[in-house]
Amino acid sequence: MKMSRVLIPVLAPLAAVVSAGASAGGSGYVPAPPPMKQNSMIFRVGASYITPRSDQISFVDDTFVFGDAFRARMDPDGEWGWYLSGEWRPLDHWGLELSYVNGDDHTGGNADGYFSFVDVYDRFNTNDGRFRDLGEFQSEMSAANVKWYPMRPDCMVQPYIGLGINYTDFSDESFTAIRRSDLRDVGLRSKLNMGYSWGYTWQAGVDFNFGHDSAWLVNLSAVYVDSETDMQFSVYDDGTNPDTAGTFESYSGDYNYNPWTFNIGVGYKFSF
Repeated sequence: MKMSRVLIPVLAPLAAVVSAGASAGGSGYVPAPPPMKQNSMIFRVGASYITPRSDQISFVDDTFVFGDAFRARMDPDGEWGWYLSGEWRPLDHWGLELSYVNGDDHTGGNADGYFSFVDVYDRFNTNDGRFRDLGEFQSEMSAANVKWYPMRPDCMVQPYIGLGINYTDFSDESFTAIRRSDLRDVGLRSKLNMGYSWGYTWQAGVDFNFGHDSAWLVNLSAVYVDSETDMQFSVYDDGTNPDTAGTFESYSGDYNYNPWTFNIGVGYKFSF
């Protein structure tokens, strides 16, 4: 009886501490944070900074009339755009994502060499023998990715990596305004065309959750896209200069766009 009176006051607080630790779980939170349920969805939207690769292009004469060929460097400026994505997470550490990125106009490019139109060359050519800011274009990138999350689902910081396929389309292609003006001065017009491309893509990113019970998060990611397309431009008579009537030139080459995209945005997640 005396032993019971001694042990009860000692063991009661110890039992309470052990019970509290067990209810908190391995993470040490009280109560234990609920894990992300399977079959969860995450939607993200935000701003993207797109930086294309600088690439040397070998342009050749498509008409086989003049037989000209020259090297050109496309060095487009980086531009801001926006992105959105939807992701399904059927398992704790895996997700399937569809994403879309739309950027503003890229401008850049110069060329060594010459067109067979001497008067056009004289107007294009600068003191260092290069064509400056030859063209501009926009890009749209759609991708499907498989993503892996190494951390436990109850962690508030969720890094991930992803691998998938990408479709890139180009629009609003044209010579820059100053180059179009130079051509009009000699009675010529121009047209720039770019195709589309399929390639692989990979990414690395992290989600910062606002809290264990919050559906909102902040997303940071870096995405690389393998994208090669055909670039073709034409210079032709607009009918206003009789000295160049009937003259036509067309050149094409392969351009490696291969951009890096850096994203920052917000996300919303829910389970079903």
